Amino acid sequence: MHTEQPPSDAEPRIWGGTTLTERREARRAALLEAALDLIGESGAGAVTMRAVCRRANLTDRYFYESFASRDELLDVLYRQIAEEFLDPMTAFAVVDDPDRDRALSETLVEKVLEDPRKSRLFLVEPYSSTGLGQTTIAVMPAFTRLIQDHLFAHIEDPVRRRLAAVTMASGNAGMFSAWLNGTLRATREQIVDHLVETIDAYRGVYRG
Repeated sequence: MHTEQPPSDAEPRIWGGTTLTERREARRAALLEAALDLIGESGAGAVTMRAVCRRANLTDRYFYESFASRDELLDVLYRQIAEEFLDPMTAFAVVDDPDRDRALSETLVEKVLEDPRKSRLFLVEPYSSTGLGQTTIAVMPAFTRLIQDHLFAHIEDPVRRRLAAVTMASGNAGMFSAWLNGTLRATREQIVDHLVETIDAYRGVYRG
């Protein structure tokens, strides 16, 4: 006698017009969006498994379907946002054009202003005790390499090139953090001008 085997998780099971995989992806996206909302309202400290589930209107079973812990959710979200910042910056940084520095600076500032929730997680929360320390350490070298390999490619000494890149990347992160949390009062145009002038200043320090 033939007995039908129950469908495995790898097989598409249609319910309500969507497959199991699609529903899982939708729940994961809802949890990440809920975490972003909580971060925007109260910071990463407000992100707990229960709070995220309540905001997403899902049970803890579905939380653990996508994430092993609250720290893993923040890690995934932080890396995702880092890519969203890095991609447009890369598009401008790799172009050798006289207007490149200003276009890159304007793009970065626009990205910071685009979604306050994402900017808060990426630029403000690493300075508080949110468990993002190791994630930040893992992610930031990509931004440093972008500056090092393109904006400061003219600096022949590799140690000086890296010194300039690391100092500029960390300094700008601190500057944006202060701007976003309100301790630094400056206009968008002033921030853009500062970024352009900072890039030029480093080039002036290490000519040749």
